[in-house]
Amino acid sequence: MTIRGALLGLFMSVAAAGSAAAQAVDNYTVKVVAGTPGYDHIQPFVAEYLKLWDKYGVKVEFIGGNYQRSNQMMAIGDYDVGYNQYASALRYLSAGIENTIVAASSANCALMVASPNVKSWADLKGKRIGIVTKFDVQYLTLTKEILPRFGLTEKDVQLALVPVPEVASALLTGDIAAAFPFEPYGTNAIDKGAKLLLPANELVDKTKLDSDMLRNGMIMSKKFVAAHPELAKRLVWAHLDAVHIMRTDKKLGMEVLKHYVPNMDSKLLEQSYGNCGWTYNAPPKVWIEALLGWMAQDNLLQKPVKYEDAVDLSMVESYPGYPGYEKLKK
Repeated sequence: MTIRGALLGLFMSVAAAGSAAAQAVDNYTVKVVAGTPGYDHIQPFVAEYLKLWDKYGVKVEFIGGNYQRSNQMMAIGDYDVGYNQYASALRYLSAGIENTIVAASSANCALMVASPNVKSWADLKGKRIGIVTKFDVQYLTLTKEILPRFGLTEKDVQLALVPVPEVASALLTGDIAAAFPFEPYGTNAIDKGAKLLLPANELVDKTKLDSDMLRNGMIMSKKFVAAHPELAKRLVWAHLDAVHIMRTDKKLGMEVLKHYVPNMDSKLLEQSYGNCGWTYNAPPKVWIEALLGWMAQDNLLQKPVKYEDAVDLSMVESYPGYPGYEKLKK
């Protein structure tokens, strides 16, 4: 072999190694489902928009845009990877749907807002408070953490299901005295004249519970993780790349949001962006254990669920940092 031939072979080997991240790990097409492309479900939309899955060599069939459909598909186990409420994932696991929490999404991303004539928390006694969904993470945080902190219980108020787009008008017309919507609808209510009752970074009393409120996360089928561990790892790394982007590059994060929700007021997205913290790669153990405890108190679990059975952070712990796909080349 000539020197030129040997060098050519070496260069080809290096090029092949360098493109390893872009090569399919296997031919399996992963089914990924997510809800509305808002702050909590934004990571798969970032991955799609920036072609992160392609860079990891993973073939994905992605369905996004409707959180009710996402919840339904996860409830029947008809998915490989999904974005959903931690409370839902824990309830499904207790009911025999073998899913596991593998990574975090955003933190807090909600506000307690009130009617302009509400002067204090005591004014809420006997009044209607708007919530998104009963038995979800926000409901649990409100009834087990927020209300007791201010001297109230769930029995002291009337919880009413109010669609988040209607929160502002319901507060200003007096239909409800307060509400606990996710963003940007809390910010929208304040812009319309509602009062901020509790900011995003104070939803949890960290002197008693060392965590923020984490509502949604990345959930995987245990069957998928066992059958395709390399694909599962790469999808988690792509998710964490998206988390990093949302945390460090607001301009790009806003670009993705505006692309997928073009009809949403961009001013609201700008104003509320900072209320959604992408500071967590994984949900704190203390937070998941708190949710499990609260759900057990309300008899929401069909059978006891242990933290170790509900969470698998091995793929998060193996993440080498942004961008993860570059590390696969080495």
